[in-house]
Amino acid sequence: MDLGSCVVQMEFAVNKPIVVVLSANSELGLGLVESLLKSKEWNVFSTYRNNSEQLNYVYGQHEESPQKRVFQVDLSKWNEVSEMFEKIAAVGGIWGAINCAGEATAKTIKNLSSEEVTHSLQTNAVSAFNVTKCGLDFMSRNNEGGGRIIHLSSVVVRRPVLGVVPYAMSKSAIEGLVKSSAGELGRKNITINALRLGYFDRGMAKRDVPIDLLTEISGQNAVRKLGTPENLSSAIDYLLSPRSSFQTGSIIDLDGGLI
Repeated sequence: MDLGSCVVQMEFAVNKPIVVVLSANSELGLGLVESLLKSKEWNVFSTYRNNSEQLNYVYGQHEESPQKRVFQVDLSKWNEVSEMFEKIAAVGGIWGAINCAGEATAKTIKNLSSEEVTHSLQTNAVSAFNVTKCGLDFMSRNNEGGGRIIHLSSVVVRRPVLGVVPYAMSKSAIEGLVKSSAGELGRKNITINALRLGYFDRGMAKRDVPIDLLTEISGQNAVRKLGTPENLSSAIDYLLSPRSSFQTGSIIDLDGGLI
């Protein structure tokens, strides 16, 4: 290791495992970063695509320098993702990768172009593959191997609504990736799982679903309420922990028991 890498390592608590939150500038992603920083168990790195203002603010609130921990990355571009992982790996072993990437287009098939479908698949599904491949490459470098890859899927895969065809296609692809890659990753003690999210009180549901419809949907699940960032963080904490070593290739519904 060269002197430059040693200097980089001294700037971080290198005894802590590294967790990378990808596409962390979403509302749910910001909540995850906040929760992980608050726990003080992890060295937390993050990526964004367009705007880092809120992400920088969250790091600043925890007296962490965003300039050293936040990267602008297009997750659909392999070279950008691998270069970012390489920079983070210079600090220490990467244990967790949490992929929050998700972009939806509220259009029916009649009004969709093939370019829009391709863009959705690139943004959501190809990004998930790139994160998974980097997870395998870099987590395999840990002393005994091992790590955790977590993707966020969506309830629309099993309960679609009008106008979500590209989004449902891409999230279905992520679920296929999780199931089909678990065996290969498991040989390196790396688990891979997806949380299939229901309707939350922030993020795309809050932004794209009319409030009256959102209220109606929340009344259809078993707990009669929308999900919160705390619900997501609790599930992530489990999947990151050593306790989840027997949980892999799973698509876990986190939807309040949506009927």
